[in-house]
Amino acid sequence: MNFPRSLYFEDLHEGLTFKSPALTVTEDSIIRFALEWDMQPFHVDVQAAKSSIFGSLIGSGLQTVMLTYKLYYQTGIFHGTALGGLGFEEVRFLKPLRPNDTISVDCSVKAIRPSKQIDRGIVHISLKTSNHKDDVLLVMTLAVLIARRPV
Repeated sequence: MNFPRSLYFEDLHEGLTFKSPALTVTEDSIIRFALEWDMQPFHVDVQAAKSSIFGSLIGSGLQTVMLTYKLYYQTGIFHGTALGGLGFEEVRFLKPLRPNDTISVDCSVKAIRPSKQIDRGIVHISLKTSNHKDDVLLVMTLAVLIARRPV
């Protein structure tokens, strides 16, 4: 579902879904990310990756998490109403990110509850990252503080 505006806590309900834009991941971006953050041979060396359990170069799980968050953010659903992140929960890597995968994120409001502060609420959002082959690469839950509509 596309949203013409940012949503406040009062606009949300469990089961509300939205989808991110898509992004194609290049071999170069995988290697560059890994050289900075996760230098395992199957992330940075095409030849070494061929003899790994993966059979080819793969993206770091950390890169998959960060791209998932980037795509979730690009939905725009909480631009201006997100007050801060509370954490990631239940992070599961199901399949590796590979060069030339085009990924997108399905987002679903899993749970909502008011905060102790009356100007915000706590929202748990399930994120599912899939590639262009409909392989699910990652599932995780994001907990975030969302502003209540101003009075």
